[in-house]
Amino acid sequence: MCGIAAALGVVDARSVVERMARALAHRGPDDAGACTLTGRDGDLAGALAHRRLAIIDLSAAAHQPMASAGGRFTMAFNGEIYNYRRLRAELERDDSRLAGAGDTAVLLEGWARHGPAFVERLEGMFAFVVWDSHARELFLVRDRFGIKPLYVASTNGGVVIASELRALLASECVAPCLDHDAVAGYLAFGAVPEPSTIVAGARMVPAGAVFGFRLEGRTVHERHLRSLAPVELPDSRISDRREAAAAVRTALERSVERHLESDVPVTVFLSGGLDSSGVAALAARHAGAGIDGFTVTFTERRFDEREVARTVARRFGIRHHEIPLGGDDLLAALPAAFAAMDQPTLDGINTWVVSQAVRAHGAKVVLSGLGGDELFAGYPSFRRARALARYARLPAPAKAMAARLVSRVGGLRGAKVALGLRRGSPADAAYLASRALFGDRQIAELCRGHAAPMGRAPAPLSLLQQVSWRELTGYMRNTLLRDSDVFSMAHGLELRVPFVDREVVTAAFAASDPLKLGRGVTKPLLVEALADVLPREVWDRPKQGFVLPFADWMRGPLASEVAATLGDTERLAALGLSPRATRGVWEAFVRCDPGVTWSRPWALYSLVRWASETGVERPGQPAGAFAEAAPA
Repeated sequence: MCGIAAALGVVDARSVVERMARALAHRGPDDAGACTLTGRDGDLAGALAHRRLAIIDLSAAAHQPMASAGGRFTMAFNGEIYNYRRLRAELERDDSRLAGAGDTAVLLEGWARHGPAFVERLEGMFAFVVWDSHARELFLVRDRFGIKPLYVASTNGGVVIASELRALLASECVAPCLDHDAVAGYLAFGAVPEPSTIVAGARMVPAGAVFGFRLEGRTVHERHLRSLAPVELPDSRISDRREAAAAVRTALERSVERHLESDVPVTVFLSGGLDSSGVAALAARHAGAGIDGFTVTFTERRFDEREVARTVARRFGIRHHEIPLGGDDLLAALPAAFAAMDQPTLDGINTWVVSQAVRAHGAKVVLSGLGGDELFAGYPSFRRARALARYARLPAPAKAMAARLVSRVGGLRGAKVALGLRRGSPADAAYLASRALFGDRQIAELCRGHAAPMGRAPAPLSLLQQVSWRELTGYMRNTLLRDSDVFSMAHGLELRVPFVDREVVTAAFAASDPLKLGRGVTKPLLVEALADVLPREVWDRPKQGFVLPFADWMRGPLASEVAATLGDTERLAALGLSPRATRGVWEAFVRCDPGVTWSRPWALYSLVRWASETGVERPGQPAGAFAEAAPA
């Protein structure tokens, strides 16, 4: 797990990359390396730097940037390849000689032998860049789920690339200007949807993409080589509950075992919920020796899951650590958390807090239960979609009438449901009702931007598969995975997500819809898959997500801080936010107006605080679109 910085076709590239690498030091406290990028004739093309958090192959042989035999290819890699031992054995059978014992050497040799096609065979989380000195081309690659980030910005004919947006800003090649359409996207969902970023001119490399940036003369030309699909649909659906549960269990067992691959100890987040408890239980069984688990506890008992977490820890011999957290603690942590925040986000502060405690314990790797809800129908969006599906079968006039009725009587949530119904998609309606933060009219009142429409789900997908696809490629990718990476790596901690695995996703998508929703039990298919290992207390109770009690805190110890920030008329105006509309959101929350949850004022507060920390304000020109993929 590491940080990457690169520049191609940029004046004084070495200094530019050094500035970005310094901004990424927290991602790789164990080692640092840099090199210039040259063409076949030795002409200077750019520079590449790497910051290393040593997890696999702790020796100097894993130093990066790493060059291939003969020197044609140079690589900087962030992430983990969990099947690297099998790939290594295959490469060595073909007489390949690998310099190091870790996954970076395998990845570099595989690329040298097979090129971009090798990416299809990788199991893991990754973002990496490869320089081909013969073709004078820099390749950028991200894993299919978007677990690891990679940002790029064009500048004066060249490009700068980094693992974090803040590092691009540190390059001094990217102006600190807001993209107001991205602000609108942020207000719509609480996170900027990729490939946009909150900074004008900067883009996130799309999940699963392989891009090439070729330097011809002094100009960089971009081409999109291929895309890895986040979901590979199975050939057939499984309708038998036991068969489907067995497939899920096998896939999850194998994934957890892969995610334990490490040359340093692996720990677990243990919230007490089904997902994290399942990962912790399987990890403890496969680890062979006791592992450490970490649980956040609250004085607000309705949010606290310590007793269930203790039960799981006792059953599996997990060394249990509890992290108490209250409103005053969060207030004290806010300056450091916002200093670490890469883009404004509605979520993520909880990950920052627990990651700090885990790293303070000395751990460098932690497993998370993230992804279970998206795959096994753990969110309200799945039940809403099923309830709304009957409207999709109505004649068009009746459907339009239902949409108008829902919009009138259902408040903001009703308006979001109506929007989905007008599009004719129960899955979209359910997702919007669950995830949309502000409606179109409110966004227009708050800022000058326009949120981009959601893309279409691939066909053919069943109803619940459509919701899963929305959750995987929307909320999980743009919020949960992005925040998990940024806030864990702020402490030099590698966070791994065994549910977000190609084999597990395939098993989940293979199960028919009726198996995923049940009366009185949340995620019944996952419960059946794990029933023999988990205590009944874990799953035989109402679902309780790992959330912080923000509503209580924002009316208590955080109230004055949030009120002052959202009352700063001058700063709001500089950001292009309406002071009147922003103040109205806060006042509605304070009055406890129906339907106005803590998330709306907190999202605005997060945006203003992030902008203050980074010095980003005033509008700028948005980044252009990425090139289309070349035909296969």
